[in-house]
This record gives sequence, C-alpha cells and structure tokens, in this order.
Amino acid sequence: MAGITVASRTRRGRRTGRGIAADSTRWDVQGLRAFAVLAVLLYHLWPTRLPGGFIGVDVFFVISGFLITGHLLREVSATGRIALAGFWARRAKRLLPGAFLTLVATGVAVLLWVPSALWGQYGRELIASAVYVQNWQLAADSVDYLAEGNGASPFQHFWSLSVEEQFYIALPLLLLGVLWFAHRARRAQADPVVVTRVVLGVVVVLSLTWSIVQTGTASGIAYFSTATRAWEFALGGLVATIPLGVPRSSGTRTTRAIVAWVGAGGLVVSLFAITAATPFPGIAAVLPVVSATLVVLLGSHSGLELVGHVAPVRFTGRISYAVYLWHWPAIVLLPIVTRHEATTLDKVVIVVGALTLGAATTLLVEEPLRFSARVRRLRPRRVAVYGVLSTLVVVALGATSLTALHVQQVRTALLAERLGSGNVACFGAAAEIASADPCVNPALADVRVPSAANAVADDANRSACWSNDSSTFRVCSLGPTTGYSKHLIAIGDSHNNVLVDAYARIAEQRNWRIDVAGHQSCYLTTAEQQAGSRRQANACTGWKQNAMDHLRSHPDLDGVIVTHSSGNGPVVVPEGGTDEQTVVDGLVTGWSAAAEAGIPIIALRDNPAARPDVVACVGQMSGPTTPACDSSRVDALARFDGSAEAVDRVHGAARLVDLTDSYCTDTVCPAVIGGVLVYRDQTHLTNTFATTLAPYLGDEIDAALAAMRS
Repeated sequence: MAGITVASRTRRGRRTGRGIAADSTRWDVQGLRAFAVLAVLLYHLWPTRLPGGFIGVDVFFVISGFLITGHLLREVSATGRIALAGFWARRAKRLLPGAFLTLVATGVAVLLWVPSALWGQYGRELIASAVYVQNWQLAADSVDYLAEGNGASPFQHFWSLSVEEQFYIALPLLLLGVLWFAHRARRAQADPVVVTRVVLGVVVVLSLTWSIVQTGTASGIAYFSTATRAWEFALGGLVATIPLGVPRSSGTRTTRAIVAWVGAGGLVVSLFAITAATPFPGIAAVLPVVSATLVVLLGSHSGLELVGHVAPVRFTGRISYAVYLWHWPAIVLLPIVTRHEATTLDKVVIVVGALTLGAATTLLVEEPLRFSARVRRLRPRRVAVYGVLSTLVVVALGATSLTALHVQQVRTALLAERLGSGNVACFGAAAEIASADPCVNPALADVRVPSAANAVADDANRSACWSNDSSTFRVCSLGPTTGYSKHLIAIGDSHNNVLVDAYARIAEQRNWRIDVAGHQSCYLTTAEQQAGSRRQANACTGWKQNAMDHLRSHPDLDGVIVTHSSGNGPVVVPEGGTDEQTVVDGLVTGWSAAAEAGIPIIALRDNPAARPDVVACVGQMSGPTTPACDSSRVDALARFDGSAEAVDRVHGAARLVDLTDSYCTDTVCPAVIGGVLVYRDQTHLTNTFATTLAPYLGDEIDAALAAMRS
C-alpha cells in the first residue's frame, strides 16, 4: 500500500511553515506499518486467530493520507503550487515497479498452474488491477448474482491499492480546485493549510456518513467503495495540517504519550473486537481509524518510536509494501498447485516466502530504482510513457488468458452441442447412475462438457424470465402459444431458472406451454429471506406478493412448479420456532395462493450441492474422469430443503418431484455424469446437464399432475 512505500524518513518535527514540519524520523509510523502488514498477513492465514486483522488496511489508509497530504502541503508552502505531473510521476516511480513485477509474475503463474476454469475471472481482475480499478470490479461482482460465487483471485488484494491510487489522483485535484476558488473569491492568496483542513474535514463528515449508510444498505459495495473509505485518508491528512513540535513540559509529553498508547491499544482491541461478521466499514471502522490517527498524531516522543526502532520491526515496516503485494498470490495459488487446503506448514512457508520476496523486491528492485540518479532525473512525460507501456504489458497478459479461455469455450461448446443432439448414448442424466443397471458409454470416459473453463457461462437463464433485483413479476413463455394441451408456470429462484432450457424442451416435446418466472435469491415463500440489503429484501417481498397475485388471477393454470435453492432459507425465526419449521411454514403459506385457486402444485426438490471448488477441481483433470471431485451423498444433501414436509401439509394439493437419483448414487453425487459436468458452481447446474434432465423431469411432472387429478 502506498502508505508503506514512502521512504522511512518522513517530515515532521521542527516547523518550517504553518502546520509543516522539518526532517525527522518517525519510527512510530514505521512500527505502525509493520503492525498493519503483519495484521493483514496473519488474518489471511489464520482468520479465526486474528479475526479483525483486516483492519490493517485501514491503518495503511490513515498513514497514506498523512504522508501524501504532508507532501502536498510542503510543496504548496515551498513553491506556491502543486506540480501535478511531478507528483504523479513520483508516485509512479515508487509504486509501479513492485506492483507490476507482482502482477506479471502472478499472471504467468496463473497461465502455468491455474485451471482454465478460473482464467476468465482472474484475467478480468488482472486487467482491473493493472489499471487500478480492482475495487470497483469487486464491488460490481458483489452485487452480480452470478459473480457472487467467485472465489478469491490472486489479484484481489489490489482493491486497496486501487483505492489509494484513486485518492492520489483525487486529492491534489481537489486541493488545487478549492485553492483556486478560494483565491478567486478572496482576491488574495488563500492559506493552503486552512483550506486543506476545511476540505478534508468536509470529506471526513460526508464520507463517514455515507460509509455508515451504505454499509447498512449495500455492504458489498461499501467495503470496496472509494467513497466509503475516503474519510480514512482524509482523517490521516488532517494530522499533517496540525503543527506539533517537541513538547517542552513533562506534563504535556506525558499526556501525549498516554493518548498515543491509547491509540495503540485501540488497534490491538480492533484485532479481536471486529470480526468478519461485523458490518464494515461503517461505524465499526471508527475504532481502528481513530486509533491509528492518534498514533500518527501523537506517537513521536511517546515511547512508541522505540518499538518502531527495533531492528526487526523497522525492517518489516521498510518491506511492508512488497510483503503485502506478494503474500496474497501465494495464499491463493499454493492450494491450487498442491491440490489441497493449506496446512499449518504451508502457511508458515507462505509467511517466510512473503517476507523473503518482500525483502528481495524492496532491496533489489524498488529501492535501487527509487534512489537511482537516472530514475530521479526522468521527466514526468517519460515516466508516463514507461507507466503506460508497463500497464499494456500486464493488460496483454490478462487479455491472453481471456483469449485462450474464449477459444477453449468455443471448442467445448461445439462438442457439447454435438454430444447433446440426442444421438450419443448415456449422455448426462441418461447415464441413470442410480439404477441397478446404469448406462455406461466407454466413449464418454474422458469427456467432460462443458469444459471447466466454460462452466460459468453454461447458463440458459433469459432476461425475459428473470426479475433479478426487482419486485416486477417478469414472466416468459416457452413452447406453443396456442393449441397447447397444458399450461404451467415455474416459479422460483436461480435454481428454477437454470432449468429454462429443460422446460423449453419439455414444452416443445409435449405440446405444453410453460411460463417461467425467477428472482434472485427469492422464491415462493412467506418467510423472510436472506438479502444483501434492505432494498433487496423489499424487492423480494414485493415480487413474492406479485407472484401470489398472478396465481390468484390465473386459476385456469394446469399446475405451478415451485423450486428453490435450499441455501436460501429465512433469516428471521419466530420466537420458539426453528429454522426448519420456519422454512416449511413459509412454503406452505406461500403456496396457499395456488392451492386456494385450485392450481395443482408440483414441488421440485432442490438439486444436491457440490464441493465449493468443484469446477476448478474438474478443470485439473486429464485423461479419464476420476471420482476425485465427487461429493458424498450425505454432504451433498445436507442442506434442509423442506419441500417434502410442505407437500405433506398441503393435503393432496401438491406432489413432490425428487430427481436426486439423477444426480447421486446411494453413496456419492458425482461431479461429472455421462460425460457432462453437472455443476457450474457449488449449487447451480450447468445448462448442458440440466437439459439432459428434460425427459425425466417431464415424466415426473406429468405423473404428479395425473396423480392429483385422480
């Protein structure tokens, strides 16, 4: 992080201008850097041992705000202006060598060792990191229903570096603009320190307020947003405007030391009081941010500088930027390379490796370039050219992975289309793995379609059938629009809409009309469901009400198919109730609109869940398919579904359709069935496999309707 790249000698001590200080060594800040990077490193490796270690990022933000604001104020005081090109060139010289070295090395490692199934996500995030918009890429993914299942990429940690780079662009522009306006309004030279205090004070108030609001309404965006983090930089920047020389009286020194140590204590408390379950940043970020600010403000001559001067602490602070760069790729990539979760020994190796690579990068790359006379003489225009060329190299590396992925996707899509034409025996669900005599086609032994690389894109959902994050009840129609023998509607969440092509095939082959209506994480229940924000919860509630109104106004329907992800359970359990009881009660009352209108209810039991890394696991296979990526039947069906229990309570108005035997044997639920990759993530089916279910699902629906008519 940029706050840990500035040379260990910061300028603070004897005043040379209002709020600006002369050279002295801030060993307390150096110690703060070491604390922050070690907190992040240990949290990422042992999150249960240090649950709030991620606040190290917020500490870096405060340090960055303090250092960069101080640089800008010194420049204004000395020259009366801010040379933007020179300022940005200096930042580039310090930040880009280490960052681009890490990005290139990690990008090459991805191409060499990471399954192609992950190239799409990793390639996009590599490009986003190279142009320092990774935080917005992750913010977009946090509200993208299909991207929410993305695992962490080896470039994810660049989100905080992206926020800092955006701060470096925005702060000098903001100060220049306000100084110019103040000068024009007063017709005299405005005091830059006063102007900076006002500007940063306003930023603190507005950004902190927005952080609290957005953390409560859209936590995923709030965590990565520059707007919700700006106040942390601004608070650190305010410290740079306060002239604090060496205290002359012992009483003052004692008071300052006590407050500084209180700040240090607040940081330690934050490591344990704040956890991954704490809404963050929001109001919770005040504790670590204010604590870090107190250390930066009053840490000199408090005793904290003695801690920062200890050789290991001093050196860790010196290499902390590079350690931060290298530690996260190792954490993500090592389990992929070793094909097992990181052990304690692996984690120790990562710590040692990150410190070693961090030291080597700092001593052999960053500092030689930073202090090189030739590099110092480079004009901003030349630095910009080198920066653009370096960025293009990294972007090209990310584009290479995306291009290779696209080529592979096209090839496997053509293969899947040919195999799915109906002329290949035992393909997909036709393998009938749970039967006494399963269908086996030796020609499919080494076939896996869609490929792991194409799995995420193998989705049949259509915008016309999907309400996403709206209360609008959107319905699409499949099959004939006139002359059909049956008219049904399928309502549910994404586990309903993964079957769109299966419903289409059933409708075409049986002369049925099947309407489909789906909503993100929302299905036909009156139970209050999990939602990322209050707005999403309200949209879901409104959609369910509209779904029930639709059923009441269409009593001529021959049936309603209801399904849901068994992971989308209620979040509010009545006093004295249980989760399972609330699930069943919600389904029963949710189906009542159909039951009261005399519409038969076909409840489709949810598909089993796979292991979280199923796609990446299959992507590592070569040759014949093995059971290495399969899940036990017990684990795959561990989530409570509730459909069977709800059907029993509807008293003849509903029938259960359970296709579990199409996914599982008596003991296991394979990742690949009949040459088809079953899952595109842990819980969603690939369209290729879902389509092979069509004849069996159609038969079960027909049988259920016949049973309710008799």
